[in-house]
Amino acid sequence: MVLIGIGLSDCSKIRKTEAEKQREEWIESFSDSISYYQNQAKALETSLDELHGRIEAILPEFEKTENPREVAGVYIMKGWKEKLPMLSSGIYARINEREGLEIIATLGGATFNQIGVGEGSEEILSDVVRHDQAFNYRHERYNTVCFSGEKADSVAAFIADNYREKINLKFIEGEKKRNFNIPENEKNMIRQTWLLYSNQTEAKKLEKELWIASKKIETFRRIMEMQNEKPEN
Repeated sequence: MVLIGIGLSDCSKIRKTEAEKQREEWIESFSDSISYYQNQAKALETSLDELHGRIEAILPEFEKTENPREVAGVYIMKGWKEKLPMLSSGIYARINEREGLEIIATLGGATFNQIGVGEGSEEILSDVVRHDQAFNYRHERYNTVCFSGEKADSVAAFIADNYREKINLKFIEGEKKRNFNIPENEKNMIRQTWLLYSNQTEAKKLEKELWIASKKIETFRRIMEMQNEKPEN
């Protein structure tokens, strides 16, 4: 009877409580989470390497230039600095120091405060930029307007995606519209600027996701260490 009692006592020590099992499963779930975010981080790093390669291939085509009308410099395709400010109707793109895209359109002989591309249900319009002699300014007989933001991005993306096609640009002011066929060199210039900008934007997004994944891995590891350091009751 004494031997049986000892045996039962040993089994009770080996048998784990339900709470202990749940705690082990809980800690094990952290290991699974760490593995998940490690795989995610590796995939993000691979995508980032590809994006950085594309950016490095395009970047030599651009140069930084100072604009006397503005405090900060901008990045523009090489060979375009000498063409500015435009002295004829046209459109071009540039990237500011905050890595934001700007579309600059110039119209001769009339005024406007909005631009559009595409037709019908596919028509894409920019925001309206009122005349202020800053983002919408008039010089001699020309009106130049700087557009930025999500709608300007959509205009640039449309031109970049359809650069092989004939693209009609609309200069708009209320009910007044003037049509302009974008020349090949301007379409190609906007396409290259869009490629640089969109790759930079995607890279920033992935860098943020990678930072979040790294922080989650660090947090789960710290929790596991804290749990493992707790004394057993």
